[in-house]
Amino acid sequence: MFKVVAHIVWAVSVIGLGTLIGASYGWAHHGWIGAIALGTVGFSVGAFLAIDPLIVLEFLHGSL
Repeated sequence: MFKVVAHIVWAVSVIGLGTLIGASYGWAHHGWIGAIALGTVGFSVGAFLAIDPLIVLEFLHGSL
C-alpha cells in the first residue's frame, strides 16, 4: 500500500513541477501562447518521468 501511495505522490509532484516550470518559462519568454505550449511540453515530460523514479535518479547520478 505504501508503494502505491508513494508512486501517486511522486507522479503528481513530478507532473505538477514539469507543468509549472514549462508554463513559467513560456510565460516569461513568450507570453500566453508560450505558457500553454511549454506547459504542455512540461506536462508531457513530467508524465514520462513519473512512470519510473529510477529514470530521474539515473539522470541525476549521471550529471553529478
